[in-house]
Amino acid sequence: MRGAHRLALGACAAFVLAACNPSGKEATPDWQKPPESYDVKGADLTFNEKRFDAFNSMGKSERDAHVEQLKATEGSFRGQALFDRGSELGGSMDDAQYGKYEIFATVPEPVLFEITIEYHLYSDQDFFTGVPPGTHIEFAGTLADLHYQDTSKPRKLTLKVKATKVDRLK
Repeated sequence: MRGAHRLALGACAAFVLAACNPSGKEATPDWQKPPESYDVKGADLTFNEKRFDAFNSMGKSERDAHVEQLKATEGSFRGQALFDRGSELGGSMDDAQYGKYEIFATVPEPVLFEITIEYHLYSDQDFFTGVPPGTHIEFAGTLADLHYQDTSKPRKLTLKVKATKVDRLK
């Protein structure tokens, strides 16, 4: 009798779950969906899909020259990502040269192939207080450093940006 009871209980649970999700797919609640302005592949960003593909196709010396050009052009770097966390940096920390505060943000879905992007945004302004993790943000600033790990998979792009502006996307 115990087995029949478990079977009936399991069938009941499956019915209830199916009734709650009629499509049979896991739907993302509206409050978790990215805003329409979040478009890491198509928006006018420094590393949108088209520009990232061009960067990925460059040889090492060409890439190095491109990175130096980005570093030299103040305020020209633009990006979008998901806010993860922020912290205040101590004055003796190496990255304090870029700013008093650091924001960690990532692009969870690859912009190109399987390559992941991680941002470290630095500023003397506290852009992150009151911003919950998972918030879609857009930022502008000057590239401070770039590390492209392209010798093993998955590949990863880690960028340090001196941010002059960080906004929540709506």
